[in-house]
Amino acid sequence: MDAKELVITPLGTVSTYCTKTKNCPGFLVQCGEKNILLDCGNGISKELNFPKDLEDLTIIISHLHSDHYGELLSIAQTSYVFHKLGWLKNKILVYIPEEDKEKNQIDFDYLVNLEKEGYLQVIPYTKKDTLSFADLNICFNRNPHPIATYSTKIQAGEINFVYSSDTGFQGNCLEEFAYGANLLLCESTFLRGQKKTEDYHLFAYEAGIIARNANVEKLVLTHFWPSIDKSLYVEEAKEFFVNTESAEEGKKIILRKN
Repeated sequence: MDAKELVITPLGTVSTYCTKTKNCPGFLVQCGEKNILLDCGNGISKELNFPKDLEDLTIIISHLHSDHYGELLSIAQTSYVFHKLGWLKNKILVYIPEEDKEKNQIDFDYLVNLEKEGYLQVIPYTKKDTLSFADLNICFNRNPHPIATYSTKIQAGEINFVYSSDTGFQGNCLEEFAYGANLLLCESTFLRGQKKTEDYHLFAYEAGIIARNANVEKLVLTHFWPSIDKSLYVEEAKEFFVNTESAEEGKKIILRKN
């Protein structure tokens, strides 16, 4: 992998269930030899290149809803086997929100206990934490969602990439957190005409408004309902932000450093 490129590969783009061709949320970010997996939803394992993608891998779970971490058991078991075979040298680091321990003790304990199942280390994190890997810097911001949920910003030199994860519209952090980013990968759970009982997810047009106000270069939508044509989300978001497309499983997005 060229160290002058940040390569984002969507592994899963839908919620809450998988189909034959679509998986729950997961995005592999690669720069040089470093692999970072943003969320680890059901079904994404079949999109990974084993064992290569597990080497020097850090997994960041945005929040403890199972559609965003459901594949971790498979990853844990695979890491155990690969390590025993001598194919995996370094432990996989798995970061999970520390605040979720309060509201989601069962989910939190389940993920911590995966250390017993695999060759990995589970590390709680908060909004205040920052991570650094070579020339990659990672920071977080809290979203309006029923449990502790974080957007993630990855900076590589002058490249800025932001992944929204799940968020409501009112009081969202993205307009400031993603301001001027090269790429905003943003959830777009609803379409106009559908009913939001609470403001914990975005309409596609709201993702477009955020991208416009954040002055980002490009908007890529994700977190779709599996049975709905993705082009409908793109069409709605484009009313407010023209440079919009949908995330597609396996379709790489390449951001180049200057």
